[in-house]
Amino acid sequence: MQYKKLELYSQIIILIKTIEAKRCETMKKNNATRKLNPILYILVRLFFLPYLVKKYRIVGVNSELFKTLPPPFLVVGNHVSMFDPPMVNVFIPHRIHFVMSDANLRTPIPQWAYGRLCNVIAKTKAVTDSGAVRKILQLIQKNRIICLFPEGRSSWDGVTHNIFPSTAKLIRKLQIPVVVPLIEGGYLSHPRWGVKVRPGKLVIRYKKIFDGDELQALTVAEIHQRLVQELDHDDYQFQRQSGQHYYSARGAEYLERLLFICPNCKGVTTLRSEGNRFFCTCCAFDAQYTSEGFLLSQLDCCRELKTLTEWVNWQQRECDLLIQKTSKTNQSHPFFRDQQVTLWMGYKTQPLTRVSSGTLSLFADRFVFTGEEKLPLEFPIHEIEGVQVLLANKFEFYYQGSLYKFDFFDPRTSGYKYMLFVQKIAPANAELD
Repeated sequence: MQYKKLELYSQIIILIKTIEAKRCETMKKNNATRKLNPILYILVRLFFLPYLVKKYRIVGVNSELFKTLPPPFLVVGNHVSMFDPPMVNVFIPHRIHFVMSDANLRTPIPQWAYGRLCNVIAKTKAVTDSGAVRKILQLIQKNRIICLFPEGRSSWDGVTHNIFPSTAKLIRKLQIPVVVPLIEGGYLSHPRWGVKVRPGKLVIRYKKIFDGDELQALTVAEIHQRLVQELDHDDYQFQRQSGQHYYSARGAEYLERLLFICPNCKGVTTLRSEGNRFFCTCCAFDAQYTSEGFLLSQLDCCRELKTLTEWVNWQQRECDLLIQKTSKTNQSHPFFRDQQVTLWMGYKTQPLTRVSSGTLSLFADRFVFTGEEKLPLEFPIHEIEGVQVLLANKFEFYYQGSLYKFDFFDPRTSGYKYMLFVQKIAPANAELD
């Protein structure tokens, strides 16, 4: 019965793709290069941006460069939180078109707000999207400003990660000025895994790294290397240099979305958070999250671990060992298994259709979802693409041209752990590490 439902859903997806293609064609004719709604822009400028400045204590450095830099130009920043786009726009006195994941446009209100009012450039993560590139070219021809975040995702551990090489190709093709807004303190103010803002200080340093004319003489590799150099950032290094503190009574809460292996007993998904406390439910491991963003434990196994970057690097090595061990011993045993998971199916920005609720398991070579009808659905890891985590813990990928999204009933469940293992087993299929 469940397979018949999937067959029906597949036919629906084909129809949706046809509608999506026609919609894109209609948008080309329907002024796809329109600016951000002027009324909305004024309201955002008057109310929302001042709120962000006060809430996050944002300071702009070298923003005066925009007084002598007319559009068009490209803004390319490091990505630390969901509020990066409006934060970057605080000190840029122009309306900006942002490149955004199409996952944010699957429900009516976001489609209206982001699509109709803001005219964002929707792109599918970790998948080549020629439609997004075409729209960027159209907007640049109209002397607009484009902002994108070439990591393709916000940072999980406070450092800048790998940058998509396609960004350098786009920059060379556009041959317009490029500005980098380097966001410092953004991760410690509002980490991706957390739910609460930790007020401290957030600095945005603007720097023009290309004028535009010199780009034709540079290779894509040279442009990419310059981007890597200019976007390199470590929030913990910024904290050490500035001495800034980020206070919160609930600093550790939801940290199990990021850290899922106990350093003491090596238990998987046995960690829990409460206030500023992070502990294991199966052993004596207990740690405190501090205002510097450190996670500190008195156990001997943890004395060398302070920053979450160090914790994540340690966990990466443990995952490598776990994969190696499983590949030699028991490939029929899953790495993880989560219950009360809802499976949705769709395509790009179209509304998702609920398939079933059940259990999601990750094996060495496949995902298995067992729904209410007890018939397992298998997804070979090397055949999926566009693997990503939405917001903090929603997990999704494309398989055979259709989108599969997994919602976890428990908001503390880690979707990140699934993406991390795909990165290691089939790195070309997931968000960049």
